[in-house]
Amino acid sequence: MSPPHLLARIRRQLSLALLALALPLAACTSAAPAPPLYQQLGGVENIEAVSRAMIQRMSTDPRTKRTFDGINLRTLSASLAAHLCKVADGPCVYEGETMRNAHADLGLGGSEFETVVQILRDELDRTGVSQAAKNELLRRLAPSRRDIVTADR
Repeated sequence: MSPPHLLARIRRQLSLALLALALPLAACTSAAPAPPLYQQLGGVENIEAVSRAMIQRMSTDPRTKRTFDGINLRTLSASLAAHLCKVADGPCVYEGETMRNAHADLGLGGSEFETVVQILRDELDRTGVSQAAKNELLRRLAPSRRDIVTADR
């Protein structure tokens, strides 16, 4: 083999060897997985703050306040926070009723549900939660609509 051909062959083999080494390294430097959703929501403390603000707003908003008469708002806020935290894969334990049982006697309509969703969006925005995290939480909560809405309002 003449020296130019030998040199070309060595270069080609060296290029392949470098490529073989570079591929596993590229895989190692890929983006790290996203943190759990509850962390993206600001952690347990922020979820609790959002829940407190939501309960305060819902209990005074003319569109939703009718269902809060005689309710212990502090207990409800803690339960809501635990539920949101659990839905977001957090370390919280939700010991409340199912959404169907908790809302069965309230006669909630679609407009009330949408008001609560908007309040949740507002409070997540207020605390600086990213659009992606907010959308993921709402996506996870959306199926509960069928268990909560029982009236045509």
